[in-house]
Amino acid sequence: MFRPPSSAVALALALLVAGCAAEKPYVWTDYRYHQRGVVIVCYSDEKATPAQIKALADEVCAQYDRIATLQLQQEYQCSWTAPTQATFHCVPRPGENPPPITPHNAPMRHDLPLPPM
Repeated sequence: MFRPPSSAVALALALLVAGCAAEKPYVWTDYRYHQRGVVIVCYSDEKATPAQIKALADEVCAQYDRIATLQLQQEYQCSWTAPTQATFHCVPRPGENPPPITPHNAPMRHDLPLPPM
């Protein structure tokens, strides 16, 4: 019976894990947080640049005519494949004064209440 060398098995396993180890950045929060001006993005340092993470948060803030500013960055707060969490606040662009963010879309009955700010 043929048995592959243990180093070949270890290398194959390492390549398999490395291919799945990081995922693209994603928005962790939902519309209820966004209406409070808070956007949380989860990402892996291996797969994402700071510009990509900010662009993702800016997409959410653009719905409210605002831009994202980084408030807090914490490691090991999200998933195993995207462990770093970046918290952004949606703020008006310099020199602009947009209307206040008004809540839309009533929460579903199964949504848990948000923690106080």
